[in-house]
Amino acid sequence: MHFFKCDDLQAWTGGKWHALNAAAKPDIRGFSIDSRRMEKDFAFVALKAARDGHDFAADAVANGATAIMAERELDVGAPVLVVPDARKALRRIAKMHRLRFEWPVIGISGSCGKTSTREMLAKLLSWKNPLVTKDNLNNELGVPLTLLRIDTRQNQLAIVEAGVAAPGQMEELAEMIEPDVAIITNVGLNHMEGFAEVGNVAKEKAKLAANAAAYGWALFHHNLLSWKAFSELKCRKAVVVPADAPDVKADLVFRHSFVDNGETVGIDMSIEGGAEYFFEIRKMSDGMLDNALLAIAAALMLGTKEEQIAAKLEEIAPLPMRGSIVERDGKKFYIDCYNASPTSMKDALAFFSEASEGAGPKMYVMGGMAELGLGTHRHHKEIGYNLPHSEGDVAVLVGPNAEIYKTGMLESQNWREEDIRVFQSTAEAKQAVSDFAGGAVFVKGSRVCELEKALPDDILEALRNPARKPAETPCDGSSKSGGKGGGSPREKREGSEGERNGVDEGAEDGESGGGESENGENSDGEYGDEYAGEYEGQSEIEDENSDGAEDGEYGDSDGNGDGDEDERF
Repeated sequence: MHFFKCDDLQAWTGGKWHALNAAAKPDIRGFSIDSRRMEKDFAFVALKAARDGHDFAADAVANGATAIMAERELDVGAPVLVVPDARKALRRIAKMHRLRFEWPVIGISGSCGKTSTREMLAKLLSWKNPLVTKDNLNNELGVPLTLLRIDTRQNQLAIVEAGVAAPGQMEELAEMIEPDVAIITNVGLNHMEGFAEVGNVAKEKAKLAANAAAYGWALFHHNLLSWKAFSELKCRKAVVVPADAPDVKADLVFRHSFVDNGETVGIDMSIEGGAEYFFEIRKMSDGMLDNALLAIAAALMLGTKEEQIAAKLEEIAPLPMRGSIVERDGKKFYIDCYNASPTSMKDALAFFSEASEGAGPKMYVMGGMAELGLGTHRHHKEIGYNLPHSEGDVAVLVGPNAEIYKTGMLESQNWREEDIRVFQSTAEAKQAVSDFAGGAVFVKGSRVCELEKALPDDILEALRNPARKPAETPCDGSSKSGGKGGGSPREKREGSEGERNGVDEGAEDGESGGGESENGENSDGEYGDEYAGEYEGQSEIEDENSDGAEDGEYGDSDGNGDGDEDERF
């Protein structure tokens, strides 16, 4: 267990202790911005927002806070570190704590796919007992709170997610994280209200890699090299490239091809001029496979053995509301409603088309795609225009952009008006979903739409409490999950057919519509405007529908002790 010393905190922040007993200085184990949720030896950070955290310092002490960090002196029965700016002080402490962590730090960002990539990495690198971002703690408050959870005596790796919604936000996050490996999942049409154009997204995401530690790496798919912000990065570049793609200029190149094995996808991967590998993973969308490739490449870079990766890949399944398939009463529900963007919507629809083949009539339950700015009308209309239709298919469109979807669908002449129903809320749509007698249901929309509330009650309960979930099936409807049993990865490879090359942009979304939360903080759009929960002083970020794991769920060491030491390239 690691403790923060009072003298260090004062030196790092330029603050001054008030009511501190020099003979009995408290050892501080961690920090909280929620006055209601104090752990033993935690300090409460009083932040000013719509409500002033200073007004809740006494409550924090009553709930167990051992110290307070605030912007003025307070008489609350506990030592108070008085600092000029509590937010900056929190970031500064996090930065200094990260610098004394001697093991690798992986930073992850991207327009979508951050959370899925993060959780895959946590699985593949579990032998390092990593500290992993919880839930959606990925913004100016979430990142420092994540870094401050690093136990320098227990963790041998930190996996930190960084989300931004406007230019200028990544710099301070990246400076805190200072990643040894910066993973950028992709660059796409997200947060256009803040970025205006995709080029600005590329510039902002690349800043995570631009702040890499000495001898650090940037890891991303080859198509990002088309952006100057990535091709001109000063750090070392590791690039994932299809096997048949032209040569690329990078320090490390992972080439790959896919093999369709029916229930699973085989992945041939090789390092140019080096080793060759073969892995299997349960079938998933192209965007999710892109995430898996990055996770595998990072695991190899950090010394994970091929056999370890192969075993952990068998455990990987979609996170709740991020591409899972649930069967109920003879219907398949494809549930990918944690978020939506044009890229991920196209990716999800393509996967659903394959997953629902032969299932009979389909229902498309679709909410809007948030934060597209001036492109809102064009992108919704395009998705509607290209929405596939077969006999018996129906559409349930929810929210303010539903009519735009409908316009595109009717203009395509594939859809009839009587097959399309428009609702303003998920509550209104719930009965239509319940009454559908077809074979497959597609559910996707931005977080603000809360489309999961249109699902049957037992599925909704399982999404909110993943430990109690209904039967989940692979996309082909078989009862098996994960890879094929028996044999080494290379033995499983024999006889595989149907090689599929190339990668497409797209992934599960880790982004949301943003907005202002109850505590007056901008919710960054990365995690939804319910991020702050029921604010009382300060509330630590928690979404009741979050996919994030509790401590240790993904990060605990598997205890096998067979991992290589930190063998970084």
